[in-house]
Parts: sequence; C-alpha cells; structure tokens
Amino acid sequence: MHSDSRNISIKLKKLLDNPAFKLFMCGAAVLFWELVLIRWFSSTIRIVAYYSNFILISAFFGLGAGALLNRYRFRLWRWVLALIALCIVAGPLLGNFWQVNPSDTAEFVWAGDPAGLQVYTHQQYLFRWAPQIKLPYWFVLGTVYILNAFLFAAFGQWIGHLFSSFRPLKAYSIEIAGSIAGILLFALLSSMHTAPVAWFALGILLILSISLGDKIVYWLALLAVLAVALVLPYSNNFFWSPYYKIDVIPLKAYIDRNAGKIIKHDEAFGYRLSVNNDYHQMILDFNRAEDNELVAAWKDYYEFPYADTEKMPDGPVLIVGSGSGNDVSAALAKTDKEVHAVEIDSKIVWLGRQLHFQKPYDNLRVRLTVNDARNFLSRTDEKYSAVVMGFLDSHTLLSSFSSVRLDNFVYTYESMREIRNHLMPGGKVYLMFASNTNWMTERLISMMEIVFDYKTEVVASSSQYGSTFIFVNGIKDREESVAASEAGAISGSLRSKGIPTDDWPYLYLEKAGIPLHYRGFMVMVVVMGLLSMLLLPKGERDIRLPYFFMGAGFFLLETSNVVALSLLYGSTWVVNVTVFTGILALILLGNLTASGMVRPRYRSIFALLFVSLMVSYIVRPAHLLGMEYG
Repeated sequence: MHSDSRNISIKLKKLLDNPAFKLFMCGAAVLFWELVLIRWFSSTIRIVAYYSNFILISAFFGLGAGALLNRYRFRLWRWVLALIALCIVAGPLLGNFWQVNPSDTAEFVWAGDPAGLQVYTHQQYLFRWAPQIKLPYWFVLGTVYILNAFLFAAFGQWIGHLFSSFRPLKAYSIEIAGSIAGILLFALLSSMHTAPVAWFALGILLILSISLGDKIVYWLALLAVLAVALVLPYSNNFFWSPYYKIDVIPLKAYIDRNAGKIIKHDEAFGYRLSVNNDYHQMILDFNRAEDNELVAAWKDYYEFPYADTEKMPDGPVLIVGSGSGNDVSAALAKTDKEVHAVEIDSKIVWLGRQLHFQKPYDNLRVRLTVNDARNFLSRTDEKYSAVVMGFLDSHTLLSSFSSVRLDNFVYTYESMREIRNHLMPGGKVYLMFASNTNWMTERLISMMEIVFDYKTEVVASSSQYGSTFIFVNGIKDREESVAASEAGAISGSLRSKGIPTDDWPYLYLEKAGIPLHYRGFMVMVVVMGLLSMLLLPKGERDIRLPYFFMGAGFFLLETSNVVALSLLYGSTWVVNVTVFTGILALILLGNLTASGMVRPRYRSIFALLFVSLMVSYIVRPAHLLGMEYG
C-alpha cells in the first residue's frame, strides 16, 4: 500500500515537471486569467464595462512584450501572483472613485438613474467608502491597460521560456491546446453563476501547478490569497451572471418631485437593479401605485401599450428584453392574451421569479425564452398582435473582440424588418427607450418610419420621474398594406440618416467615424508597441511586415467572424465561448496540418485564404438564415 502511494507520488511529480505539461497549463492559465480579468475589471470599474476590448488588447500587448523579455535573466514570471493580487485589488479600488462619463465625445455611454430614486448604499465600494474624487475616463482606462499589460508580460516571458524546450510549431500547438482548456474552464464556472472567489481560486491553483518547488511563488500565492480575502466581502454583496455583476437594493424611499421632499415607506415598494455599477432596471410592486407616485408613474408607462385593447388584433403579445418582469406583469394585468417573454440573462429572470411582487413569470399565460432577441426572432414563426421592446440598452460589449454592445443588433434596420414580419395585420410595435440626446431620438424615429407604415408616435414620460420615451408604430391591415420602398431608395435613406444596420450597428455613435477617445487610445497602443521593440537587440528591431500584416489580418477576420456568428446564433455568452473555442481549435488544426507538410505551398494556401475571405464578404449572415432585406 505504501509502495503504491509512493509510485503515484513519483508519477505525479514527473507529470508536474514535464515541460509539455507546464506549457499546456501555462496556456490554460493565460486564457483563464485573461477572461477573469476582463470580467473583473468590467464588473468593478464602471467605464471599463463599455471598453473591455481595451483589456484584451493590453493582454495581447503584454504577451508579446513578455515574449521579448525571454532573453533577459530576470524571471518576471515568478512574480505573476503578486501582479494578479494587485489586479484583484485594483479593480474595486479604482471603482471607488467617481467615473466621469465621456459625454463630450460623439459616443453616448450611460444615462444614470431615473429621477426620483432615493438610493444610498456603500456595498458597491471596497471598504464601504467612496472618495469624492472624479477620475477622467482616460486615466482609469490607461491605468488598467498598463497594469494588465504588466501582468501578461510576466505570462509572456513564462511562455517564451517554456517554448525553448520545443520546436516552435509543437510549442505553439501545446500552448493553443492549453488555451482551449482555459476557455472551457472559465465557461464552466460562468455556467454555474459562480462568484469571483471561485475564479480566483482556480486561477491561483493553475499557476501553482506549474511552479512546483518554487518557494517565492508559494509566498506570493499567500499574497494573492490575502487579496482575494480582502475583496471577498465586496464580491459577496452581488449576484453574478455570465454577463454582469448585479446589485439588488430594496426601494423604501423616493423623492416627491412636486413637493420636493423625501417620501419614506416602512416596506419596500420595489428593488433597484444595477449591473456593473450602472443602473439597469427596477422591480416594482404595481399594487402600491395608489400610495406611491413613483410606482404610479411607472405603472402607467408600462401599461401604455395596452391602453386600447379592443383595437389590438387577436393574438399573443411579444416582449423582448422582459428583464425581471415589469413589462410582463403589465401585459397580464391589462390583457387576457398569452404573453411571450424573451430575456437574454437567466440570472435576471431568476431574480424576477424570486423578487417580483406580482410573480409574472409563474403565470400560466407566460411563455418564457432565455435567448438573444435577434436569434429568437429569426427562429420563430409566430405572429403577434403587439411587440413590446423593453429597455434593452445594455451595459457591456457583445464581445471583447469588438466595440459592438450587447444590444446593438436589436436596434438596426434589419432587426426592425424582422419585427415587422412577426406583426399581425394591424399590429403595433412599442419601443421603450431612455434617450437623453436629440440625435438618438431622431434616429429611432426615422428608422421606424422607414420600416413601418405610419408616422412614428413618440410618447414622452408624462411624469417627472424619468426621461423615457415610447416609440410607437405598426403595420396597416392586410388590405391597406403598402409595398416596401425600393431597395436603392431604402439604402440611400439609411446612409443619409445615419440609421444603424447590421453592417454599421452603432446606435450610440452620433456619426460614422472613430471617436476621439478611441483615436487617442490607439496612438498610445502604437507608441507602446514600438517602444517594446527596444527590448530586442539592435540588429533584430526591424518589423517583419509579412508577419505584421498576417497578424493584423487574422485579428480583423476573427473580430468580424465573432460579430457575424453572434448575429447568426445570438449574442449569448455560450455563442461567444463556442466561437472563441472554435477559432483556437482551427488554429490547432492548422498547426497539425502544417506539421505534416514537408514544404508548405504558400501560393495555394493564400489562394484558398483569399477565396474564403471573398465568400465571407459576399455571403451575409442574413442570407444564411434565409432572410433577405433590401
């Protein structure tokens, strides 16, 4: 028995000392921590949620710079856990400071809380305090970028060191296989709705598994554990979905805008949900409308689509972006119709089931689907008497590989065409939106008027408790319906009015172009990239243009494919994980194919690549779904 245990111990030690195992685990650790920190920084620092692609770029930069450090004797990778500890604490610490909305740019970022809410909490702050200091967005993003780049430079040097034990192609294949494992590990934790402490614990174990016998790493692991312990009370305040950090606060007071005083209640009349430190939605008890002006105002707002039910066609109601259930509750109360509800975040649905006072998701007339709105519309054949688009404005990017927000493809011309196709004759669409800019309001009006049959009716909130609008349009009865405009005329109108399309889905961008803050950031990235070349010996600092352009082309293609496949199959976290895993699996397959070639035929390979690019350019995602738009 003792001999068997000793043999197992010897075999385990040999495995942990094996260079291939170390490289595989290092690849897994790199991708795992990349995804962890994208989620962590986006959840803890308000502005980062809208620019999480900066974190990804800094990781790529750090890995590249770190690989160049392999020629130096200083082992930066031994300090990787210290840098991780710094990143863990830096997230909520930077999030403590007031974040300045870059509203002076051509991009709309966030709007803030509805008027009248009286909410005061310190649970979103580390150490329960918030210094009254404003930090400009460029300072916050720059700090996070540099800090994250340092961490991944340590990882990059580690990988560069481990690469030296293998031929380049074999080393790259082992590292890519480990990267796939890292993605799948984080996907597993996300599917279980785990809190960050689980992410950090597994990430630390991955690093320890490849640092056998290194006492410095063991001591620094204690530092990382202390950092986790420090932020544990903070992270436990929230619910964690695959998309967001969700903060739930009971509402027991509101500001009476007419009397100018605070009205307090003994019991909660609702809950405020914020995601990634930004207001998202409320759960309201509509039965309290008689003694609560704020609830009464929002109750009227949610019930507006059902003000004249006698004129509604005979059919179900569709609610996309149903959230925690306010829209569903209003539809159930004001109609006797079946209600189809679509919501992308299962954790928000769960909160609605647990906390909503009217329990709308438990009603037998409700058919709930947890899915992306566009994907649902493309796959259902149902026709609806009304389509209600809830507050779909998201607070995160679709993917860190793009600058497209999670909800961008819902507010496009093609999306509105899909909604039109699902309306019964005489049916209407009600688009609810919190718009603080005239150009965004005009854009939504124009888009709906191009797609639907009437002049868009804009209903502003009649109370003093919010700057919200309902954009109303619809289609005529079958015998009165008119044919859609000619394709050329529509295309010209879309371009001239800046209306979002699937090719340019930027509702929140005032005009086509790259905003100033993006350009400034790009300059910083290029300058830092050029400076990193100084890490090479003088005779090796020339940029090898074929490799440079191949790398740039690869990431452009990867980004476009991520966006296109999200449009095809939905902007869900499962789709994103599948896409990233698939891309890495193809890279691994490419390596294995290349390893079997005596001499690669580059002309044939580039010809096939060109054909693939042309097919991707010509065949739009809409064609693959059997949809054709003018």
